[in-house]
Amino acid sequence: MLPSIPRIAIAIPFVAMLLCAAPAAAQQAETERFELRGRVINAATGEPVSWALVVSDAAEGRGQFTGADGTFVFTNLPRGRYFVKARKPGFLNEQELARGRAVRLALRDVPASGVLVLKLTPEGVIYGEVKNEAGEPVERVAVSAQRWLMADGRRRLLEFGNTTTDDEGKYRIAEVLPGTYQLSFGPENRSGAVLVEQLRGRKTAEQGYAREFYPGVADADSATAIEVRAGAQVHIAQSLKRQRLYEVAGVVRGAGPAGFVRFRLFNRGGDRLERAARFEPGSGQFKMSGIPAGTYVLDAWTADPNESGRMEVATESLHVNADVSGVVLTFGPGNSLTVQVRDEIPPDGTNQARQVTVMLHPKGLEQYTPAVTAPTVEGDGGAAGRIEEVPPGTYTVEATPHVAGYVASLRSGNVDLLRDDLTVAPGSALAPIEVTLRNDGAQLSVAVTENGQAAAGGVVIYSEEYPRRSLVLLTDATGAVSAAMLAPGRYQVVAVEDALDLEFRNPAAMEKYLARATGVTLTPGDKVSVQIELQKPGERQP
Repeated sequence: MLPSIPRIAIAIPFVAMLLCAAPAAAQQAETERFELRGRVINAATGEPVSWALVVSDAAEGRGQFTGADGTFVFTNLPRGRYFVKARKPGFLNEQELARGRAVRLALRDVPASGVLVLKLTPEGVIYGEVKNEAGEPVERVAVSAQRWLMADGRRRLLEFGNTTTDDEGKYRIAEVLPGTYQLSFGPENRSGAVLVEQLRGRKTAEQGYAREFYPGVADADSATAIEVRAGAQVHIAQSLKRQRLYEVAGVVRGAGPAGFVRFRLFNRGGDRLERAARFEPGSGQFKMSGIPAGTYVLDAWTADPNESGRMEVATESLHVNADVSGVVLTFGPGNSLTVQVRDEIPPDGTNQARQVTVMLHPKGLEQYTPAVTAPTVEGDGGAAGRIEEVPPGTYTVEATPHVAGYVASLRSGNVDLLRDDLTVAPGSALAPIEVTLRNDGAQLSVAVTENGQAAAGGVVIYSEEYPRRSLVLLTDATGAVSAAMLAPGRYQVVAVEDALDLEFRNPAAMEKYLARATGVTLTPGDKVSVQIELQKPGERQP
């Protein structure tokens, strides 16, 4: 029988071995290095993209170019998670395709199995020529590629590229993203005011070109859509016809001794016509020429001679189908709007005023969006904000709190601005905009599924009672999203892939989605969770 060996005698050497092994293992982990291999391909063809610059935080800001087969490798990397991005002239990566929309950077774990594949989308090109009715090339025509896009639920025509025709009437717009475009053609931009000593009469009727959309229509809504696919070269020829152009003439009063005046002319669609006005400071007379027939808003701005730095405005609506004379623009302080905040959020002991930004979105004049933050200084109690020189027109009013809360009401006199627009008439006295803030809002958590599985997409939380309270959110990769501080009320919840392209505050645009929406009623302080199915185009009510 073997003699028994005390357990302590075995344990001591074993523990000693572990103590020695632990630092060795840690040292090995610290010095362990890996490779990150990848390949850049053409998203349209699948072919490798050579000489693409690949950058990553794994390389501490240093990048490398892909080889002829589109491959790259980062070596000697510690274990971790890194972003990797590729770029090359003539191609667009995910961030460039987004054009301002937030894009999550794809992260890659190191070490990783397999090869990382990065896709670059080849840019499109729109090119062609512009000729007159005689087939002759027209030089110095401004060409603009525009797209209808949604911005916070509002449909807007945004420019995505522009150029000017050369002496052969040819043009080329590069770096065009895949999508649908409207193409406009018109005179080269001329704006501002040209000071002259004396205005002279025009002797002959003016003929020229007006701005038009392909294939020769007056507005973008009537234009033929141009589809540009990844890497496509799209040829568009445009024929311009000369038309009668008119003159608008008149006088400005109250411009001050400096005589500085800036003129602007907008058409009915809200597009600014770049026309330089000839202005005679001594008499205040002005003329604008080269104006096609149509309905316009003419406004002029000048410095107040009595208050340094303050601007005054004069506005006039015009219908042009012949030369217009005798226009009188009288300068004076524009309409002003006071913004008052009624804070119903319980005190938190900081004595800081809760601020709200109020913005006016004019109908048809998206280029001009006056705004103010009120109270004007944090912590000043209840000082009102003011929006000065508001031109006459119709405005959609939007209020955004700077704190965790919601807009319980938004009014101007008897106008409920959460439902209706604000009309500003010339010289009218405007009731203050009153904003009420509360923080007893509800929280709504949404899980999106497709055929029983989690699905990523967009979620519209739509209010039928107050469509302007509606909002759109994007889920994470697990199909989950949450909204806090929702105003109490009844909502319809919809999940769709194209949520960012919806006019989600427009009842007519949302109608076809509501048949399969999930209704939810939220009370103050509620925490509600719902699960909804992702809607497909064929499942929507026509």
